[in-house]
Order: sequence, then structure tokens, then C-alpha cells
Amino acid sequence: METRTCWQIQKAVVNALFLRELKTRFGSQKFGYFWAIMEPAAIIAVFWVMFGLSLRKTLPGIDYPMFLMTGMLPWQLFANITNRSMAAFEANRGLFNYRQVKPIDPLIARVFVEGLVYFTVFLLFMSLGKFLGFDAAIDDIFGLSLILAQLLFFSFSFGLLCAVIGTFSENYTKIIKIMLRPLFFSSGIFFTVATVPDKYKWLLLWNPILHFMELIRTYYFAAFQTQDASRIYTIFWTVGVSILALWLYSKLKNKIIAS
Repeated sequence: METRTCWQIQKAVVNALFLRELKTRFGSQKFGYFWAIMEPAAIIAVFWVMFGLSLRKTLPGIDYPMFLMTGMLPWQLFANITNRSMAAFEANRGLFNYRQVKPIDPLIARVFVEGLVYFTVFLLFMSLGKFLGFDAAIDDIFGLSLILAQLLFFSFSFGLLCAVIGTFSENYTKIIKIMLRPLFFSSGIFFTVATVPDKYKWLLLWNPILHFMELIRTYYFAAFQTQDASRIYTIFWTVGVSILALWLYSKLKNKIIAS
């Protein structure tokens, strides 16, 4: 009988959880995949109506619906991974009775699901934008791919950190959900840092998601170049959060299983 390695076992577990998550997320809802597209589309349409005319002059060479798309989809990727990760341990607690399943496995599966969903939605929105006559061309596809992959990993690490701490503190989970609301309006989803007065800019730039948004648009649009966002700052946050999250998880893994 062939003995499987730990990596092979984890790969099989994550794959099974991935398929289970897809079925749970979309198979239980009528038109489930349709709503995955309509939710960001509706929000983009609302903000286009609200801000499209006023910000058109500040974004020469950029179609505002595409500008919104490059902010809304990355934000929803981050927010959904964070929210779904916080519930991952509790939702899969029964599976921890099987020693092959580790608490981190459902989080990995959920990150893959969110990444697949929003990658698909991103391609659909690009195709729709091109069909409607907007400039949907990507200026630097390699740079864009790298920064989106980094955002995905940052989101996973932040979600893991929230899941671990939230297991032992219900108030922490509530605080994170409350914090996501002001972050939505301060992460550059529908504005650029250049349009913010200098006396407020320094405060907003503490937010790493804002840096991700500026860099994503720098790589996407040839006409957009950020003067304020820092790739080093996003790397600092990504590495710092991932180390802290993995360290806490390794220390508290057994308590998470037993809780």
C-alpha cells in the first residue's frame, strides 16, 4: 500500500473542501453564480451614478466604470475572505474529528473559492467593459498579476489572524466587522489619493488596502500613476500579518480543535 505524504493528504483535503465550499456557496441558492456577478455590478452602478460625473475630470484617460471595477472587486475579495474566514472554524468544527483535516484547511479552501470567483468576475467585467466601448486594456499584466496575488495572500493571512483570535474572543469578531465599514469608504474604491487634501492624506495612507488599490490601478491603467502608494509598505504589512497569523495559529491550533 502506497503511503501518502503530508502534503498529498493536505492537498486532497483542501480539494474536497474546495468542492464542498463551491456547492455550499452556490449550489444551495437558485442563480447562486448569477448573484456573485450582480452584487458587485449593482454597487458599481450606484457609485457610477453618484460620482461618475464629478470625478470624470480628475481621471483623464480612464473610464470611471472601469476605475470602479478595479476598486470594488479587489475590496470585495478582501472583505469576503475576511468575513468567511472568521466563520470557517465554527462551520467546519465537526470535520476536525478527522485527524487528516487541520483547522487551516477550510480557510485555504475558502480563499481558493473566493479567488476563483473574483478572477472569473474580473474577466467578465473586462469583457463587458470592452463590449460597452470602455478602455478595458491592461497596461502591465505581469505587475497586476503580482499585486493581486499579494492581495490574495494578505487577505488569507488577515483572515487567518481574525479567525484565530475570534475563536477566543467574540468581541474581536464584532470589532472587525464594524471596522470593515469605515475601511470600505477609506480604501480608495471610488476615489484616488491624489484627490484627497494633504491634511487628511497622511491619515488615509496608514491603510494598507488603499496602497493596494492605488498599485492595482497603476498596473491596470496606462493613464494612472500613483505618487503616494508604496509597494514596500504593502509587502511590510503582508509579511508582518502572515508571520503573526501563522505563529498564533501554530501556538493555538490544538486549543482551536478542542474549543
